[in-house]
Amino acid sequence: MMSAFKATKQRCRSARPMTAGTGTHCPASGRWNPAGESQNGQVFFEGSLMPSFAGAPVVWVLEPEADVD
Repeated sequence: MMSAFKATKQRCRSARPMTAGTGTHCPASGRWNPAGESQNGQVFFEGSLMPSFAGAPVVWVLEPEADVD
């Protein structure tokens, strides 16, 4: 007999946020914000090149994933 259970997706993330600079390949898919610009996030997919922001090179910071129940 099979029991029903709710599968949960668990990901280990370090306490330090993941970052990527302009011109590097995106290390993980998700919503990324330019450092210090939490309202200007963009979605990038793993492997894509990280762009500049407002015409200048920046460090992008991956937003933490929201907990979804």
